[in-house]
Amino acid sequence: MAVSPTVRAVVIRWVTEWYEAYIVYTYSGEEISEQLPRYTIADVPDGFCETDRIEQPSVVSVFYENQDGDVICFDYGYMQQGAMNIVTTSDNGVDITINGFSGQMFLKTETKNTITIIWNDSVHNIYFSIDSTLDKEVVLHMAEGIYLVNTTK
Repeated sequence: MAVSPTVRAVVIRWVTEWYEAYIVYTYSGEEISEQLPRYTIADVPDGFCETDRIEQPSVVSVFYENQDGDVICFDYGYMQQGAMNIVTTSDNGVDITINGFSGQMFLKTETKNTITIIWNDSVHNIYFSIDSTLDKEVVLHMAEGIYLVNTTK
């Protein structure tokens, strides 16, 4: 990091601060005003289908549901100035790597064992998250299979 100013700049843009009951992600890089590209999950588990897609200028939320009422929530958006909080406990978060990018995985036992995975693509300044009650291996597999459907240019 000390050798390359470019690497140092990318690392410093996205800071993760762990507290007792929550985590704060702070972004201090350049604002992005262009339209978000379209991403999707390549391998949604059998029985799940997309039920809703909410597209806002800086974030997209995609919901998948099966007949049993199980839901997968996939969010992504440009990293923007300011902070994003995740409420958690200090003992249930682990560092992970998704397609070469660092992130965290949280198990929320108070809500049907919900798994939350959040990571950021520091090259394209986009964060991703998936929330689900499925097994963590399934959620990790979905995260690794997210792909770009189209670009905005």
